[in-house]
Amino acid sequence: MRLFILLLLLSSCFSSSKLSFNGKGNISFKEVSYNDLENWNEVNHQKALQSFNHSCNKFAKMPQNKLVGGQIGSIFIKDFRDVCDIADVVRAMDSKQAKNFFENWFRPLKIATRSGRSRGLFTGYYEASLKGNVRKTDKYRHPIYKVPTDLTYEPYYSRQEIESGVLSSKGLEILYVDNIVDLFFLHIQGSGRVELPDGSNVRISYAGRNNHPYTSVGGYMVDKGYISADHVNAKTIMKWLNDNPIKAIEVMNQNAAYTFFELSKNEYVVGAQNVPLTAMHSIAIDNDYIPYGLPIWVETHLKDANKNKVKFNNLLIAQDTGSAIRGAVRGDIFFGFGKVAQDNASYMASKGEYYLLIPVNIVDNLRKNN
Repeated sequence: MRLFILLLLLSSCFSSSKLSFNGKGNISFKEVSYNDLENWNEVNHQKALQSFNHSCNKFAKMPQNKLVGGQIGSIFIKDFRDVCDIADVVRAMDSKQAKNFFENWFRPLKIATRSGRSRGLFTGYYEASLKGNVRKTDKYRHPIYKVPTDLTYEPYYSRQEIESGVLSSKGLEILYVDNIVDLFFLHIQGSGRVELPDGSNVRISYAGRNNHPYTSVGGYMVDKGYISADHVNAKTIMKWLNDNPIKAIEVMNQNAAYTFFELSKNEYVVGAQNVPLTAMHSIAIDNDYIPYGLPIWVETHLKDANKNKVKFNNLLIAQDTGSAIRGAVRGDIFFGFGKVAQDNASYMASKGEYYLLIPVNIVDNLRKNN
């Protein structure tokens, strides 16, 4: 009975008028129809619904009068309660019913800057794979550090200072790995699995950072002539660093940002929203612009090993962020774990656009205020 009443209440929020407004900062929103979303009818929405339910579970545990953040307007956790109740009912249904759920209870809004720029950069990330040991040996000598007790919000020691040993006497080492390049990329990805000599795996997750700004080393490598501009991606950078171990230190130190980790007992990767991430259905966004938990329809391209473009149109949930993810139109797609995930994420650097799917009751409130 409660669900029936809820459906009636939500259906009263529907309106034929299209919403268009500017957000609090450099972002604008324009309501469109699902017919404007390329390949919307062709993709499987069931995984996206499962991913959305992870965010709903988080919302249910939060203070209901808490603002969700972002620059859409004054949206509270409680504004998701009704749509999350419905999502919980349809969670076990098939892709068609999942698609109907999103179409019935959300409205798509195209995102752009106030100047009208709707296209931005989309990259990829993955759960890293490393080989390591709990003890330092000649083979395993590169430490993974936990958060220092004296870490503050001010810039801490830089990557170069930390790699030079400034933390080596503080007892912060949680594991040692055999490859400093793999460790460098672990810092960028933010989570990983470390295979120990006995074949067992230890999961590690992001715990903090040294508060230096993230700097991509790709531009520096192009300027130095190490890699040509048309061949820069994570895969080619990783190969060059492994092939040039002496100069690799110089290159990696250009990125002063440094990540600290903790051992994780979870059987999944956890994003900044503190929910499990779903491969190909979770995305990192700039949380200053976009609230966590919202579904996002992404239209961009993947690239294969031959740099051929492969269309990627899919529904993902905003569940993570990163120091390099900045701007109104900027996304980092989570690809999961394994070689295929690493390869796809490493080649990913494409322009694209996205649409926020906002619950109809929130859209109705926005219409009243804009």
